[in-house]
Amino acid sequence: MSLLFASLCFGLFCAGIVSGYSPKNYALHFQSQGVSDYANIWGMRSLTQFTVCLWMKSSATNYGTPFSYAVTGEDNELLLYNYKDFRVFINGGNRKVGISANDGKWHHICVSWKSSTGALKAYKDGVLKHNSINFQRGDTIKKGGSLVLGQEQDGLQSGFTSSQSFQGTMTNVNVWSWVLSSFSIKLQSKSLFCMLGTGNVYRWDDFKVGVKGKTAVVIPSPCRRPLLIG
Repeated sequence: MSLLFASLCFGLFCAGIVSGYSPKNYALHFQSQGVSDYANIWGMRSLTQFTVCLWMKSSATNYGTPFSYAVTGEDNELLLYNYKDFRVFINGGNRKVGISANDGKWHHICVSWKSSTGALKAYKDGVLKHNSINFQRGDTIKKGGSLVLGQEQDGLQSGFTSSQSFQGTMTNVNVWSWVLSSFSIKLQSKSLFCMLGTGNVYRWDDFKVGVKGKTAVVIPSPCRRPLLIG
């Protein structure tokens, strides 16, 4: 068996089975379209600015959702939706960012936002693809909700639809309470093994405990930066 797939577990994190790897050196593989496979954690702090970064690989053609944060009264509090043509939602408002990432290759995706100006930025493989202002200006990301990787929520950890499920592999998802610099994002995108960056709100290690269904935990992570990324 390839060293890239030294261990494959379903629905749990098998830290006791594989040793010798960094706690963040794993990936989540969502094999099929459905509503039972995802990762879920709770307790987000309130945010007036943020950066979300992740690595993903998919060749699916549905409206796949890598990142969905919902609170009581607003299921699209913070949402990265549709890897064919990414759209960012904040507190129900949404904006297309001109990024697709379902070509079967590994891609580094980052989105940042600042409430005071409504500045929204989106990066693909370290390159700024979207830069606008006055998007949900003055809003606040509310605390205490449900964060789901791999499904789009229409309720708190609920209301999943198979056509919106993420199909593919995801790793190193991190959330910061500030807007990362373009230099920092570019540096992360250059990481050969896709492991740079540690969020202060959520870090990749945090998602281990929330793996559900038949989501496969792959140890070590198979993510490798494509050489074609500039």
